[in-house]
Amino acid sequence: MKRTIAIILAALFIIGITGCGKKEVSKIGEDEELTIFMHFINYCVYNDEWPIFKEASRLTGVTLKGTASETISDSAQAWSTMMVAGKLPDIIHNTRGKLTDLADDGGLIPLEDLIEKHAPNIQKFFEECPEAKRIATSKDGHIYFIPGSLSGIEDEALPSKGFFIRTDWLKKLGLETPKTVGELYTVLKAFKERDPNGNGEADEIPFFVRQEGVTDLYQLFGADYSWSEDETGVLQYGVVKPEYKQAVKQLAKWYKEGLIDKEIFTRGQNAREQLLSNNTGGMTHDWFSTTGSYNEAYKNSITGFEFMPILPPADVNGVVKEVRSRAPLHGYAWGISKDNKKIETTIKYFDFWMSEEGRKLNAFGVEGVHHTVNNGEIKFTDTVLNSTEGVPSYMRNQGQVEIGTVGSISAELMGMNEIARKGFIAYKEGGFVKKQFSSMTWNDEEKKVIDAVSTNITTYVREQEQKWIFGTEDVDATWDRYISDLEKMGLNELVDTYRKAHIRTNKK
Repeated sequence: MKRTIAIILAALFIIGITGCGKKEVSKIGEDEELTIFMHFINYCVYNDEWPIFKEASRLTGVTLKGTASETISDSAQAWSTMMVAGKLPDIIHNTRGKLTDLADDGGLIPLEDLIEKHAPNIQKFFEECPEAKRIATSKDGHIYFIPGSLSGIEDEALPSKGFFIRTDWLKKLGLETPKTVGELYTVLKAFKERDPNGNGEADEIPFFVRQEGVTDLYQLFGADYSWSEDETGVLQYGVVKPEYKQAVKQLAKWYKEGLIDKEIFTRGQNAREQLLSNNTGGMTHDWFSTTGSYNEAYKNSITGFEFMPILPPADVNGVVKEVRSRAPLHGYAWGISKDNKKIETTIKYFDFWMSEEGRKLNAFGVEGVHHTVNNGEIKFTDTVLNSTEGVPSYMRNQGQVEIGTVGSISAELMGMNEIARKGFIAYKEGGFVKKQFSSMTWNDEEKKVIDAVSTNITTYVREQEQKWIFGTEDVDATWDRYISDLEKMGLNELVDTYRKAHIRTNKK
């Protein structure tokens, strides 16, 4: 394993640092200022002092001024506040869906002519990644935003999350690493009943996650909580399939037996810190880059603490897979508003971020501050690597955010500690990670259906799932009513709409 990881890392780093020496960047302007709206994931707001963007200002002569208020914690509220303010900021950053809606309402200008005249790097990006151009092209044929990628566009499916388990608890109880869902049940049962933390109390919480409830466990039962392709390529809505019904029944049993966190739907983002720091959490399914850091964090406060990645246990059908993956493109983008008076400057600024120097700045930060380059080899500085919050969080606070640029898988791996990196590569090289199907775009008729029924259906599915998991309703006794209610709410029309869009997408 160590030799395999070394070979893979060497190859990735060579790919990631090609041309990483300093490049001459032609300035776009002199002390030009553009305003930007950026408020996403309910906490990340554009900060005028981000070092990465200040370096971009030095290189390009263009400075961004954020307009979203940090006093507003909710991104949806911040968006609404911007929309009613009157004049729009020069640059609008948000999800591709939000930007598509804004473009439909006339809030963004078409970019394709500007790209052809002033943005050779964006043109090259669209040639390298036709999927990016497809999702950026609206139903009217215009391009209204520039999407981007977190870790490069070479891989169709990269690991994002994996299973982590208290291996010191396994050793203490004389248990092997679970390799099947049946073995996992046995392990979680032992965590609950055999006092692995040794405090004489039955306070262990065998399985926990942050925010997402039990959705990460459905894959162990051959089920899916969302949309996925079946073996023939037909799109299916997982929550109405027989596999989902059986999965919910089993997970309700696990929950009743105390194998799943009683607060799994409500504990939130701090679940890892809460349950690992007090030595009660046994297993989770979470991001490699951040979860691998807890071994270092708690090695002195919890004797023998080991929280290590393991391969996905085989599901009930014997299939080893991981459904949580990342497509090459992230879900965010930026566009130029109708009120922008410096359109040429803005598209050139966008193009800088797609240049070699712009991509490097986003991926590795500022040379001499966040990374060094020695004989063509790029390395993060000790300040970055030893940051208490972990490299991903540290770099986000330096301005490494999801904009219209292409990141680097080598930078991501370089920022992981050995534990996280080993897990990431094991999932990637094992071929366990399931490829996501292509993002879909909607015509007017399809969008009308989705707007009319999707939210109500999603809300109902979520509420019913919790009733079943909590045991307030029996799955078998209420399943037929559940399906009937969904059909009355427009289920069949929704499925038909998704399938039509999926077929059209895959013909392109």
